[in-house]
Amino acid sequence: MYRYWKAALCLPLLLILSLAPLGADSVETYTLSILKGPSGMAAAWMMKDPPKAGHARVQFSVAGGADIVTAKLVSGEIQGAVLPLNVAVKLYNSGIPVKALAVVGNGMVKFLSADPAMNSLESIRGREIYVAGQKATPDYLFRYLTDKAGLKAGTDYVPKYNLAYPEMAAQLAAGRINAAVLPEPFATQALKLNPNLRQVVDLDELWRRASGMESYPMSLFVITEKLTASKTGVVEAIDEAYRASIEKTVREPSESAKLIESLDLGMKAAVAEAAIPKSAYVYLRASDARSSIEAMLSLFLEADPGSVGGRLPDEKFYY
Repeated sequence: MYRYWKAALCLPLLLILSLAPLGADSVETYTLSILKGPSGMAAAWMMKDPPKAGHARVQFSVAGGADIVTAKLVSGEIQGAVLPLNVAVKLYNSGIPVKALAVVGNGMVKFLSADPAMNSLESIRGREIYVAGQKATPDYLFRYLTDKAGLKAGTDYVPKYNLAYPEMAAQLAAGRINAAVLPEPFATQALKLNPNLRQVVDLDELWRRASGMESYPMSLFVITEKLTASKTGVVEAIDEAYRASIEKTVREPSESAKLIESLDLGMKAAVAEAAIPKSAYVYLRASDARSSIEAMLSLFLEADPGSVGGRLPDEKFYY
């Protein structure tokens, strides 16, 4: 008798459990990768206060290079990251299901020298020019602009790529090299070390004249299908948090710089504070910036089609 009474008592409980939604209390966790250095600095406030949406949570991993980030995107270990423009597009064109959510960094490349004789693009003829990142945006931008001025790399001037960005900034400031093409914040780092350094020409202005575009994108924030498939609203939460982080970074460079140093994002507070106003941090939906993205990609396609996977990305690339 007891056995039947016990079974009858358990039936309502089993019925309730069977009607409860599976996984209702489970937490979806998504990992975003932040690169140390210029592209990661404006994400500091988002890292301090990670976005949340329903039962979805966001966490962060900090990486030292784009190659590490790329490998983690391919393996599925992370679901979002900031990448150089051409790297993001090459991933997509290789069949990796990433989508561009936003441009988070526009043009921030400077051409610096302390040599008074170097005062125009024409003045680089016969010179060695150190360029940050072979087959990266500074390289292709500088090649494009010098080509427009009738100067061929390797013939009319010699581009040199054998120094890492921080070392190039240090050697330029010390006068061991004569001229360098550097992105922010390394350009500011060099300028702080040597006040005699100056811009030889304004590369951003030359780009505007040559392309008709206001600026050029350097960094893209991409997300994977796992993230876009979430029904929690987490993409919208990340979108809002990242935009707010960038706006606060630009608005409050001093406080942002302290946070950047405390999070070990690859820059001391003093340099970060000086570099932020010059770093062209933006938050532009990639779909709205498609024309400027394609204008910049055309430089990569012309110089080295393999650097972007051989073609412009189609509309499915844009979130």
